[in-house]
Amino acid sequence: MARSLTALAATVVVALLAVTGASGGKPIREPLFIESFELPNICPFPVFIDVTANNEFVTLFDDGRLHVTGKLFVTVTNMDSGESLELNISGPAVITPDSERIFGRGLFFLFPEDAGGPGLILTTGRVDVVRAADGSVDELTVRGQTVDVCAELAD
Repeated sequence: MARSLTALAATVVVALLAVTGASGGKPIREPLFIESFELPNICPFPVFIDVTANNEFVTLFDDGRLHVTGKLFVTVTNMDSGESLELNISGPAVITPDSERIFGRGLFFLFPEDAGGPGLILTTGRVDVVRAADGSVDELTVRGQTVDVCAELAD
């Protein structure tokens, strides 16, 4: 799932790196906490992402890989009209120091500075993300289906 989860995963990595040395190379598995939040500049209207079910875990490996697995459901709401969609965005995802790959279902927040942004894209299938040095999305390659969530919520 895009920049928010990547930033969150990076925070988890930093927090867990100190523990990794003491673990003797054994992977570390921790809950991935995600709170509900507002996205004011993704769609032509403000969007609220309400986390309705979260049983996601992040596993950190000593080579820097992160695996995100588990259940994540959200309700995405157009804050102007009240129109909403309930989405299963459970992934899973694999994040390495050099790449991000999401399998299954994911929700990508594309900001104005991202390639293809702004937008809110629901994906099903394999997604590869290439990021610029500043963290923005340079390339988003989807091998599967996409849904423009902004367009769905605008109806």
